[in-house]
Amino acid sequence: MVDVTDWEERVTVALREQHIRLTRPRRAIIHWIASQTTVFSAEALAVAVSTPLARAGRSTVYRMVDQLREQGWLTRVQTERGLYAYSRTILGHHHHAICTRCGATLLIRGCAALDELYSLLSEYGFVVRHHLIELTGLCRNCQQQRR
Repeated sequence: MVDVTDWEERVTVALREQHIRLTRPRRAIIHWIASQTTVFSAEALAVAVSTPLARAGRSTVYRMVDQLREQGWLTRVQTERGLYAYSRTILGHHHHAICTRCGATLLIRGCAALDELYSLLSEYGFVVRHHLIELTGLCRNCQQQRR
């Protein structure tokens, strides 16, 4: 899991280094995303930060989601219903394991498990240029609740 405080701090520092103004709406968006432990929709975010205190408009929310995604702070995941949701992430290469019941997302660093698959593919003359892996299933808590 991505630590909430660490993620919010890293994103804030990165945006400041890019000379992006951290307005009240942008701070509210970052803070709300940081507090999420499961995947979320951009629409849920827009509703959550449309309070009079945050004053974040829908277009600001969608632009910020796009910006954070392009920079690698958010990842877009496809839900079982075929819809897209977002999850906090960290910079660098990693993969996701997503609970289909509660939406909890685990980050998996590295690709050591792919070595055997790459070897098999190379036997067929196939060269992998890029890969994206999303694993879905049930987290420990959801498995225990099912029992």
